[in-house]
Order: sequence, then structure tokens, then C-alpha cells
Amino acid sequence: MDKLWDWFCKISLIIFILICINSMLGDLLFRVKYSFPKVSQTTKQTIDTAQEPIQINLTNSKYIKYYGEKGLYALKPQAEYSISALVVAKNSNFWFRDIMRSKFDDVALLDLGLVWGDLASDKKELYKHIRFNSKKTLGQARILYYRWDGSSPWGPGYITSHISHTHMIPANSNIMGGLLQIKKNDIVKIDGYLVDIYTDKSELVARTSMSRTDTNPTSRGYGACEDMYVTQVQIGNKIYR
Repeated sequence: MDKLWDWFCKISLIIFILICINSMLGDLLFRVKYSFPKVSQTTKQTIDTAQEPIQINLTNSKYIKYYGEKGLYALKPQAEYSISALVVAKNSNFWFRDIMRSKFDDVALLDLGLVWGDLASDKKELYKHIRFNSKKTLGQARILYYRWDGSSPWGPGYITSHISHTHMIPANSNIMGGLLQIKKNDIVKIDGYLVDIYTDKSELVARTSMSRTDTNPTSRGYGACEDMYVTQVQIGNKIYR
């Protein structure tokens, strides 16, 4: 019996190691695939992080067919959306992504923590008072954690309404490559659509937030996060589309 148990443990360990190696190799190939995006255009127009995100709500919009690595999905545009912001957190979350990967992970490939308005005007002052961390929990939630101290020059209402955790769904591989170029403290402008996500069998995967002031898991966006189908990304003076 002891020998049988020893063999079982050894085989289980070997299987686990093979799964990890396969997952890491897949992640490495995934990163290489998007490592060399082409700059579609350069611009002299600076990104204005002082402005509010631009949102134009839509009615009767057509579904967008979207291919994930594991399945086929349908995206329902709810609004045209454009945001100019300072990047305060980034979560590409690719390592071991084949393990416990959800349908949502198969569609939304990147998370960005974004701030604008007065929060984006002075990085030194911002990080003096607020700490940010974007990550995926063991329960599969993808969350932007942030805390501010009592001496913050901004009130809690202003802070929560000028921070966004946006889940990025790239329209093509070049845009995905552009998104991967983004680093913390970059100034970016991202254009596209806020979308609800469904499987090809019309099963709901996620709804997007439609407001910058919702703050909890009972909101439309299951935690106030925006799910964004990205059609263009600008980093500094470089545009990817």
C-alpha cells in the first residue's frame, strides 16, 4: 500500500510539473506573439488627462464576434468610449493563465488602473497619498485595490469617481501589442467601446460598468469595472490601431 501511495505521489508530481511547463511555455509564446507591434501613426497632439472620459451610450448596436484562444464570444457594445489617463497599475496576468482560466480571462487580456482629472496632474502628490495594486484573486476576480490616507487633498467622492479599473479586449493583435507596451506612469488615450460579454451560446460572461461613480459588486459592472473593446491606443505620441 505504501509503495502504491509513493507511486501515486510521484506520478501526480510529474503531471503537475508537466502542466506548469506547458502553461509557462504557452505564456511565453503568447508574449512573443505580441512583442513587436507596429506604430500605426505618430501625433503631435498631447493627451489631456484633465478631461473626463467621453461616453456616448448606444442603442440597438450590433454584436461583435470575438475569438478567444479557448472559445468564440459575442460582444454587445453599450457605449462609444474614450479615456485619457495616467496609468497607475497594470496587470497582464499571463503566467500560469491556463490554470484556473475563466471565460472572462479568455476575452479580457489586460487590466489597467487609470486616473484622470486632478489625480493625474501631479504624480508625486498622487503616490504620496494613494497606493494602487491591480491583481487577480484566488476567486478569479480581477480587482484594483487602492487606499488613500486622511491627509489626501482630494475627498473620497472625487477619488472614487476618478479611478477606473478597465479590462482591455483588443480588437486585433497589433492593438494587443500596443497595450503590452504600456507601463506604469505612462500617459495614454484609449478609444473603443464599453461592451457586455457573452459566449456564442448567448450565456452572459460579464457586464460592463456604465458609470464612473459605481463602486461595489452590486453595480452593473460586478464591481464597477469597465470592460472595453479597444480599437485604438495612444501612448505618448505613438498610436496603435
